[in-house]
Amino acid sequence: MKTLSMMITNMEVHDVGMSLMLYNTLTKKKESFKPLRNKLVRIYFCGPTVQDVPHIGHARAYVAFDVLIRYLRYLGYRIMYVRNVTDIDDKIIRKANELKITPFEVAEMYWREFYEISKALNLIPPNIEPRATGHIPEIIELIKKLIEKGYAYVTNKGDVYFDVLKFKEYGKLSGQKIEELQAGARIEPGEDKRNPLDFALWKAAKPGEPSWPSPWGPGRPGWHIECSAMSLKYLGETIDIHAGGADLIFPHHENEIAQSEAATGKPFARFWVHIGLLNIKEEKMSKSLGNIIPVREVLRRYDAETIRYWIAKTHYRKPLNFEWKQLDEAEVILDKMYSIIFKAENEAKKRSKGELGIIEKEVARYEKDFLNAMNDDLNTPKALSILRNLVEYLDKNLVHLNKTQIEFIIGKIRELGWIFGILQQDLEERIDEKKLRGKDISKFAPPGFGLGEKLAEELLDILIDVRSELRRRKIFDLADSIREKLRVIGIVLEDTKEGTIWKIS
Repeated sequence: MKTLSMMITNMEVHDVGMSLMLYNTLTKKKESFKPLRNKLVRIYFCGPTVQDVPHIGHARAYVAFDVLIRYLRYLGYRIMYVRNVTDIDDKIIRKANELKITPFEVAEMYWREFYEISKALNLIPPNIEPRATGHIPEIIELIKKLIEKGYAYVTNKGDVYFDVLKFKEYGKLSGQKIEELQAGARIEPGEDKRNPLDFALWKAAKPGEPSWPSPWGPGRPGWHIECSAMSLKYLGETIDIHAGGADLIFPHHENEIAQSEAATGKPFARFWVHIGLLNIKEEKMSKSLGNIIPVREVLRRYDAETIRYWIAKTHYRKPLNFEWKQLDEAEVILDKMYSIIFKAENEAKKRSKGELGIIEKEVARYEKDFLNAMNDDLNTPKALSILRNLVEYLDKNLVHLNKTQIEFIIGKIRELGWIFGILQQDLEERIDEKKLRGKDISKFAPPGFGLGEKLAEELLDILIDVRSELRRRKIFDLADSIREKLRVIGIVLEDTKEGTIWKIS
């Protein structure tokens, strides 16, 4: 609901008895979260490398992180959220060669796909979505600073590498020691670097590849440097939260820390939040393994709220195994919750307003338990269970509730559901979603809803026959009542010599 989203965005910080605790990958423990700048939270999320269609593993990461964004907004924080787009790298160039188009065409094609998927999943868009190719000057300036400080060096070929051994804290995010990393590392053919662990900040141009001018000759940025450059530009030297998939902890995020802190001498990010991987048959979903399931394929079978519910049922830090039957189960649970809400909304129309009474305290108890669960490192499985209990509470007590009480409970259900991106549809929206995918709508639809013109005509013919029989028996008051009630809803009956006919008024 747009109005609810706007309301939540402008909320004051909730006092729920405990602060938000987030697990920090850097310290390996849960810590109380408070932003550096009062109520402003500065967040950087490693966005897509636009070299292929988004798969359901990507959706898991983006939806799980979207819940954190929504919850911070719910608590009343202002968000400055940056999510980058990697639109030039080795993978994009290889894809362009396969498709026989330019790397820029590849990037644009798959960015548009990512954009449409993001909209379909109802992801809150970032405040800024910068692209690597749009920040070449900032990247070059950062590399120059690292060279000046002795943390980077230029090779004879025009490549620039970060000297890992110069950064004494390398490995602090992943918990690995340089000695152990060196044991398994090697220098690839064609690389001219001092140490196998050193990583590229700038890659010298190769024939046929896109390139930009630099002090070291034409070339393009390495993968890691773009995130540091864009984070520093838009969020400052130290940010509140840096996030991404667990597969980025090493080497990507480890390298980001090294180059950023080497350049500024300050902590790069106070909290590192990582989302667990999505597996198929206990294997990581990845393009290299050939086991990806595109998000669009899943969206053809399930609506966005069902997908979001399924993702939220597993804690964001734990691995999630993909199974179609789990989505089926999520859909059944969500449909049941919706059917209770729609039934209650229909009942509210028939009842009178009244006092909230004890209902206000009862709902507050559910809300407190819900928020305590969310404050415990986003315990979404527990919070979802509490939300379901609140819906069941509405169902069990519906017969005793007045209009005011029903609307109050439903309002709270939808408000808390917004944090997950679920339970935001009205009856017609939900039915449209189900019909779009050929799903059963009988559990939602009131009698006669969406039955089609043919059946409506047949029902009307039955009413006309009943009215004719009433007239034959001279029960004119009841016959006239049928005629009048049909007239009110726009159907006019005309009695002719051939019989009764009807038309739409």
